[in-house]
Amino acid sequence: MGMPGGLPMADLGPDRDGLTLDRLHVALGPVLPDWPAGLVVRVVLQGDVIQEARAELLDRDRAGVFWDGPQRRAARELDALARLLGVAGWADPAARARRLRDELLAGSPPERVVGRASGLVRRVRRSRTVRLLVRGIPAGETNLAALVEQRLDAVEVALSSGAAPVRGQVAELAGLLVGAELAAARLIVAAVDPETESARVRHG
Repeated sequence: MGMPGGLPMADLGPDRDGLTLDRLHVALGPVLPDWPAGLVVRVVLQGDVIQEARAELLDRDRAGVFWDGPQRRAARELDALARLLGVAGWADPAARARRLRDELLAGSPPERVVGRASGLVRRVRRSRTVRLLVRGIPAGETNLAALVEQRLDAVEVALSSGAAPVRGQVAELAGLLVGAELAAARLIVAAVDPETESARVRHG
């Protein structure tokens, strides 16, 4: 049943404990702060737990790949790190990651950025606040702490060699989000940082 303005009403369904609770259909994206461009994740919630999820990418047919070449690939990883830190609410390191990203995009030699970026990665790794934030949060068959560590590894790989780390695919997000609490969903998406450039998505 619909409501005025096209808003959905909650329906009913059994939750993970066998209770019958409201099920609310919610779309995350495509426009949210620190959210992958063009990504929409449609979830079914019971309480604050995601029971079903489906991810899709808008504008699949748009042409071009922006994050191409060693310098831009390194900038892409710093951009992803900035979004992860922004979602986590760690504003100062997020701003620092954005400044380093912008330096690379403006043509600054990578050797002028690598040392400061590596220091930022070390700071995030050592952060007790970050460890407490991600500890014990499941994400499919893995967990959020492991995804964050992969994101930090990807920054280091891109900065040291210009290589493009293997990225998660949009279709894989559903399996990571089902069973997670809504508050953790954006952190999981930011840590995965799925491939959203349409040329690469089509190739995959």
